[in-house]
Amino acid sequence: MGSFLLVFVVAAASTAVLMPMVFGLARRVGALDSTREPPVPRGGGVAIAAGGGLALLLVGLLFTPTGNTLLASSASVGPVLVGAGLILALGVTDDIRPLGAGLKLGVQIAVVALLWALGVRVELLSLPFGSADLGPVAGAAITALWFIGITNAFNLLDGADGVATGSAFFASAAVFMMSVTLGHPGIGLVAAALAGALLGFLPFNFPPARAFLGDSGSLLTGFLLAGLAVEGSTKGPTLVAIAVPLIAFGLPVLDTTITLFRRVVRGRPIFQPDREHVHHGLARAGLSPRQVLGVLYAASAAFALAAMMFINPGVRTLAVGFVVVGAGVAMIVRFLRLHELNELARVARRGLLQPKTIALNVQLRRAAERLGSARTLEDLMAGLAILLEHSEFDDVLLRVAPKEDRRGRARTWTLENGAFVESWPRRREDEWEIVCPFAGVGWNGQLVLRRRLGRPSLMLDVNLLLDLVQPALTQAAQGIQAPVSPTP
Repeated sequence: MGSFLLVFVVAAASTAVLMPMVFGLARRVGALDSTREPPVPRGGGVAIAAGGGLALLLVGLLFTPTGNTLLASSASVGPVLVGAGLILALGVTDDIRPLGAGLKLGVQIAVVALLWALGVRVELLSLPFGSADLGPVAGAAITALWFIGITNAFNLLDGADGVATGSAFFASAAVFMMSVTLGHPGIGLVAAALAGALLGFLPFNFPPARAFLGDSGSLLTGFLLAGLAVEGSTKGPTLVAIAVPLIAFGLPVLDTTITLFRRVVRGRPIFQPDREHVHHGLARAGLSPRQVLGVLYAASAAFALAAMMFINPGVRTLAVGFVVVGAGVAMIVRFLRLHELNELARVARRGLLQPKTIALNVQLRRAAERLGSARTLEDLMAGLAILLEHSEFDDVLLRVAPKEDRRGRARTWTLENGAFVESWPRRREDEWEIVCPFAGVGWNGQLVLRRRLGRPSLMLDVNLLLDLVQPALTQAAQGIQAPVSPTP
């Protein structure tokens, strides 16, 4: 365990010591974020790679057992580090001169294809009740989905000072514990180096940030964690292979899932940036940047702790783990007030009631035809009574007045028990109303529909109601003699 701790400490110290050099390099090549004044260097990826790599090199050279462990793990660690180097190059290029989303995705797919060829792949889909052999096609697709998804999840999370760095630190700790427990010390050493490098970089990224991860840091960190999780979860229980990595990366995975869900539901491009991530929601709730970090670090630590519970699964441990994860997800979703979920529930409810809705709309069309043939005010009222007697509105009112009388010699009626009686109740404080105006020859009319707040959603299509009823009322009113006399 001493070598793991040494790698961790050396990585943290090396990253912190190298940061001034990284600042100068970032300014020299133009890897700066100009949204801050003064511009902030995007040197996270270079710093983390240099600090973590130097720690592994020094400790491996000075301590023979550590070096032998890394050499023995080269078949599994080597391809992941090669891919991480390519992703780092992609991120550094993007930090200097921003690249298009399509190009970055294409490069990531190519890197994953290289890793697949080198043997880093997901061939078995582990499920709670067993595992399934994916085969080459499905295996390649799942491997690409895992690597690209986790890589970009940390990139999406990197929208506020310190958020992605801290979340990645806790995720690295969980991957370290999983790897060591399942007998992968080489993977554990790399995870310890990554965790140490992230901790060494964090003081510079803590708000107000003096350095950003940039795409080089967020993409590198996400890719390394995805690769280490794949290699470090092998030989473990079936549930461990699927649960530990997903739960350990709970915060970025949840944020990415919510982001994709939100953009798909709204019909927006998936790669179009917005300011509705988890950290943005917490900031809008009134939390300061450091309070946002505190909440998200607590969530990341909780996810990491829950993931560790699955490493040596027992019935009680698993129960606690599932409760922690479920409670965390429920609280985040509830706190963020995802209106898209409410809208989907409303649409689903309307879908279940669709036959009844169709019947109501058909009845509406038939009643509107009858309404248009009215020749007297009594006929008009009778048609409206048939149309709206069993409607979902609490009050149905009709008002008519001379066209030139602005003071309102109006007559008003209310629909009661299937017939209009002359009255005009005042609108309650908890009611909203729809006013549908229409005009006759020498007189004007209004159909007013009121409904109390808090009632279930209308099944009746209000737009269809107004589109059909308003023209029918106007048509009928044109042939009806003025029902009120103008002011003498």
